[in-house]
Amino acid sequence: MSAIRLLRLLLAAIVVLVVGCGNSPGQTGFSNAGSSGGSGGSGGGGSNGNGNGNGSSGGGSGSSSGGVTISNDGGSKTVTLTMGPFTVPAGTEVFKCQNFANPFGGQDTDIDEYDEQMTEGSHHMFLFFAPGATDGPVGDCSAGGLTFGPYPFGAQTPTATLTYPAGVGSRIPGSMGFMMNAHFLNASAETFQATLTVTMHVAEPGSVKQYAGVVFMNNISLVIPPTNTPYQATSSCILPQDMYVLESTAHMHQRADSFVATTGGQTLYTTTSWSNAAPEKYTPPMQLKAGTDIDWTCTYTNDTGAPLTFGESAERNVMCIYMMQFYPLADPSNPTIQCHT
Repeated sequence: MSAIRLLRLLLAAIVVLVVGCGNSPGQTGFSNAGSSGGSGGSGGGGSNGNGNGNGSSGGGSGSSSGGVTISNDGGSKTVTLTMGPFTVPAGTEVFKCQNFANPFGGQDTDIDEYDEQMTEGSHHMFLFFAPGATDGPVGDCSAGGLTFGPYPFGAQTPTATLTYPAGVGSRIPGSMGFMMNAHFLNASAETFQATLTVTMHVAEPGSVKQYAGVVFMNNISLVIPPTNTPYQATSSCILPQDMYVLESTAHMHQRADSFVATTGGQTLYTTTSWSNAAPEKYTPPMQLKAGTDIDWTCTYTNDTGAPLTFGESAERNVMCIYMMQFYPLADPSNPTIQCHT
């Protein structure tokens, strides 16, 4: 068995272990991630409280504890999770995680908007579900940049907002906490401090009639040979259900030239940005039927003299991932449909 083949098999095993599921026969690689939450993180057990106080009823003021700020502004409630600050040394990339207890008093809660902000050097973030999580400090992720699992929201631009249409929202089960995961790179000669915040806007009770989720398509067998010329790698998955797509985006690493996702000759998403790929928002939502074949292609130029394989490092590895926010979601406690090829 070649060294490259062995590495590919080992990486696939790591991803399946982290996700907690493999490909299901008859589903072309798609599977629901379940409610096991994201792996990694620094664990709970911190001494901080979870900030579940209601805060002030007006003026946007609120209470803050343990990285959680809850506020009410004109009757509209928001909950903000703050990760960090943490240090990103010069010339490094880091994978940081932090756990948060459920900030909604253990009650099922619907969210109608997510807002995200990351400081300089950010590459991406995930807000993973973490059942029964308690507040903990920020630390290195135990699974590094190969942390995957059920999540309702993620982003890879310094600021991002996901606003659901009327009647659509994201359900946070009362038993569910969070594990925030962030990847930062520092190509400069100076150390910097990084922070990440995610603000959840609580929907009016009873206003959400349909729930949203994420389709996560990942080419974990990706290998880019050292051709020193553009090389295309294409993957394909078949959607397991009818859906309305709200937005979609791609995730790549440093030597990527371009990304394109298509179905039946129709372009769904394209970008040439590996570091700040902005989502494509569909207004009205794009309707796709069960059985729709989604193809996504990454073009990389490998000038290193050795094969580049799937992995966590934006500088030394490659990734080719396509993600879609959609509704309706059958099980709001299990928000991610995954396809690993």
